[in-house]
Amino acid sequence: MLQSIGLDERRPVAQSARQPSAHAIERHEQWIAFVGKLSLEKGVHCLIAAAPEIIARTPWARLILIGDGVARAHFIAMRDALARGDLDQAAVAMQLASESSPEHYAEWVAEYWAGLDLKTYRQQAIAADLRNRIIFTGYRTAPQVAHLIKHAELLVIPSLIKEAFPLVSVEALCSGLMFVAPYSGGLAPIIDRATTELGEFGSLARVEYRPDRLIPEMIDRVSQLLTYIDSPLRRTEVASQCRRFAIRHFDWANIVSRIESVYVTALYRHM
Repeated sequence: MLQSIGLDERRPVAQSARQPSAHAIERHEQWIAFVGKLSLEKGVHCLIAAAPEIIARTPWARLILIGDGVARAHFIAMRDALARGDLDQAAVAMQLASESSPEHYAEWVAEYWAGLDLKTYRQQAIAADLRNRIIFTGYRTAPQVAHLIKHAELLVIPSLIKEAFPLVSVEALCSGLMFVAPYSGGLAPIIDRATTELGEFGSLARVEYRPDRLIPEMIDRVSQLLTYIDSPLRRTEVASQCRRFAIRHFDWANIVSRIESVYVTALYRHM
């Protein structure tokens, strides 16, 4: 299926030209954005669980979770429990969040924790200052979301369901942001194209859709991307390449041209 979005209102913003947002984003901070429903199936708990290791590797990292959902209060409780190093209470918060989900998505984090040195992880979580490093914005309108993600360095789509066509991935590219996401569903062909056409940083979009690998690989890819775009010049170039990629594959003008070519080809075959 051909998919597209309008690109007129979205453009990459050079890091040097960015202005402070409502959350007082400082010049040296590197913001990781999530946009969507706050629920277990969207993998929000996986991103929160990954935060201590991400911040340990990239000390200027911050997370901004844009959106709302029935599990929001439980995710805040999970963040706060991790900030105290209390994994038991963090697990309780996940279980409460799972009451609104038909699947056992909390097990993805349990699988990740099972492979860790929990003493080191607790120390990382306490040191990470998670209450100030993970921001929940609540519901935001489309223009407000566009404004907020202008200040982000990259977008994470930790979805545990196989999305048909996650529009947020293309909206991120239109805004000059690379994304990190599981290789599944409608994300897979976008990731394949990004890997082929965007080179080194495009290949960092992919994480394996497996309980034992999703969170560790997400940590690796996010940390590598934040390091890769730490230079303002490189960040500007990445933004430009992401937007050109989005226009090439998802702009309406190009989509319509491809549809027309299909009809023209079919017409000539029957003449």
